[in-house]
Amino acid sequence: MDHDGNERLKHARDPLRVARMLPDRRAQRGSHVDAGRVVPVRSAAGLILLAATLLATPGRATSLRHLDVHDLTLESSDIVIGVVEGSRSYWNDARTRILTDVDVRVTRSLKGNPGARLTLTQLGGEVDGARYTVPGCPAFQAGEEALFFVWRDARGRAQVNGLGQGKFDIRRDPATGVRTVQRAGPGFAVRDVRALRALPAGEAQPQLLLDDLIAEIGRALADGAGRAPPR
Repeated sequence: MDHDGNERLKHARDPLRVARMLPDRRAQRGSHVDAGRVVPVRSAAGLILLAATLLATPGRATSLRHLDVHDLTLESSDIVIGVVEGSRSYWNDARTRILTDVDVRVTRSLKGNPGARLTLTQLGGEVDGARYTVPGCPAFQAGEEALFFVWRDARGRAQVNGLGQGKFDIRRDPATGVRTVQRAGPGFAVRDVRALRALPAGEAQPQLLLDDLIAEIGRALADGAGRAPPR
């Protein structure tokens, strides 16, 4: 692997650091930005096709290190269950990239002390008719409930750890109230809550219990007691 490839691998969990390795290009209204490139957007369908193509690119897929529950737990500063209340996208000071702040109401903390509310700062979003996308970053929807593995950068900004690997959407059975989890996004679905083995394309998603994932996190915390998350 070349030097650039090693850098992408090293910083894959932090899209805000990855962005600093990308060339600065000013986005124009009505354009789509990916990896520092400005691509005209002519339709919503074009955006979907572009995103799908980028996510399927082998070179990009290999730049993301697989993290199992043990890795995610010990390398996260906070682990919380919460509800997304809203988000706000905005330009950085140089107007070269778009960031999005996602507001999460914390209902349970499994690690760390994030308080009752947590703001996740993610690279990407849409402002002034321009959209900036980082393949692999998780998507957020107001009202959704999820379990988040959170990593903080040197500035203290909270981000989802491992890009889409660190967000587990929670579903509740309307009849029994049993909560299940699964990761969203192409290539991120898993078949178990420990090794987080990738689910083969076309295979039905298993019903993974939230309680089982919480138990695995507890075991990882006990195993790594006294170890501070890397910063």
